Amino acid sequence: MNTSNDLPDPREDSNRTIVLVAYLLGALGIFTAFVPILIALVICYIKRPEAVGTIYESHYRWLISTFWIGMVWFAAALLLFVVGVGFLLYWVLCIWLVYRFAKGLLRFSERRAVV
Repeated sequence: MNTSNDLPDPREDSNRTIVLVAYLLGALGIFTAFVPILIALVICYIKRPEAVGTIYESHYRWLISTFWIGMVWFAAALLLFVVGVGFLLYWVLCIWLVYRFAKGLLRFSERRAVV
């Protein structure tokens, strides 16, 4: 016997798909001049209110904070290119981004919130 509690929440499927697209755009952006990361950021800001109270709210926050922290370090790398260490900082940033997207995707695949 099915009750209303047994039915899947349509918000769950929608948010799950959108979060996956945002992660994939973010990961793609590491290798393509960061434009897809910007698209993922816009998607996250638009869809985050719909995810309040779900595990996907943490994924949207994770992706948004990844973008803004990454932008700060990217700006620092640009400034430090003048003295020759910006290139190194840029590669550290890329490795950090890969870590953030991998951790988020692993939690996503386990249907767990990102901490």
